[in-house]
Amino acid sequence: MLESVGEEIWTAAAPLALAGAEFGTRMTVVRLADGGVMLISPIELDDALATEIDAIGPVRAVVAPNAFHHFYFAAVAKRYPEAACFLAAGTEEKLGDDAPTFATLGDEPEPLWKDVLDQLQVEGVPMTNEVVFLHRATKTLVLTDLCFHFDPPPGGWTGLFLRLAGARGGVKVSRLMRFSMKDEDAVRGSIARILEWDFDNLVVTHGANLIGGAKEAFRAATADV
Repeated sequence: MLESVGEEIWTAAAPLALAGAEFGTRMTVVRLADGGVMLISPIELDDALATEIDAIGPVRAVVAPNAFHHFYFAAVAKRYPEAACFLAAGTEEKLGDDAPTFATLGDEPEPLWKDVLDQLQVEGVPMTNEVVFLHRATKTLVLTDLCFHFDPPPGGWTGLFLRLAGARGGVKVSRLMRFSMKDEDAVRGSIARILEWDFDNLVVTHGANLIGGAKEAFRAATADV
């Protein structure tokens, strides 16, 4: 169930359909400096996947990195009541009464993961308030909805849907994400800061991970933002 991206970082994929198109979704699992585990963009956990995670270490943090990725957050937080919860701004409104005690993510890495990850909030997109991460040891950029990566592109209705969404083939910024950008100068500033990071791999929530060549692919995908 867990796929290794590099030492101390894994992902787990799950199905997710939107308007009949299969987008899929993905959780990132990071081992922290103290041996604990951080879950970014949690998916539905069955006992088998939870057993794999628990074998890595105790779950210390559960993170919703943008305001669209909250569907399984409450259930995972209940499964790991000792874990600290972190939400992108605005996510608590989606969770409503199911919102646990939480801290709001920002530009600065939390003490729990500052030895392992860098982070920044993508400014200018208030619909998502996405926070992106850099796993320094493996040079891996972890995105949620800022970019998709469907390559090779799927066929059928999913492929057509992705073409209409501007997200078919390669690393792409979808039309929905572009439509959500309310301050393009702020977005471009955030992209410039991401490009200052040293990364070669890319984890995306929708599509396939990209191992190698990620920085140039991300630069090309965001050049016209």
